[in-house]
Amino acid sequence: MGKKFYSFCWVALRPVFDLLYPRRVTGLENLPAEGGFVLCINHCSALDPLFVSSRIPRKRRMYFMAKKELFEHKLLRPFVVGLGGIPVDRGNADLTAIRTSMKVLKDGYGLGIFPQGTRSKDNTPTPMLPGAAMIALRGGVPVIPAYIDGPYRLFHRVDIHFGAPLDLSDFGRRCDHDTLVAATDRIARAIWALRDCAKS
Repeated sequence: MGKKFYSFCWVALRPVFDLLYPRRVTGLENLPAEGGFVLCINHCSALDPLFVSSRIPRKRRMYFMAKKELFEHKLLRPFVVGLGGIPVDRGNADLTAIRTSMKVLKDGYGLGIFPQGTRSKDNTPTPMLPGAAMIALRGGVPVIPAYIDGPYRLFHRVDIHFGAPLDLSDFGRRCDHDTLVAATDRIARAIWALRDCAKS
């Protein structure tokens, strides 16, 4: 994916989302200025990858893991691809998607993941899958929790909050079952803590 195409998609989508879903963005200073990182976000809509990408400064280029079905949508596909979508087969252990994600982190880019794996339209907390924790631990990169205060309603505000980096250093790069369960729980608690802050 070329930088010019990424910039075009970013520039094209940002004013659209500004118009349709006025927003308040907090915590952008928590995003690392350079180097790879994993952005873990709650999932309330198929629009989430596009919305989040358009809220992050263009110079901090992002990639997103997204269900492969989004790449079959004629309207969304150009933007999903343009903004760095990585197709994931959710029904199987998608080794290609994992390898691509690790390369994204190694190359110093941000990687967005929705650990819930499926949407919760009313933002009810649902179990989170261990894939995000596994990729972050294997990549040895910071994890940034984020919360989208949906749902999306035309001309209603949709806020997004970026939290402080999570410290997972005590896990090292272990990826055994117990480690992934504990790391995933830490990620989940950080995301939903942002939800509580948004409501206060």
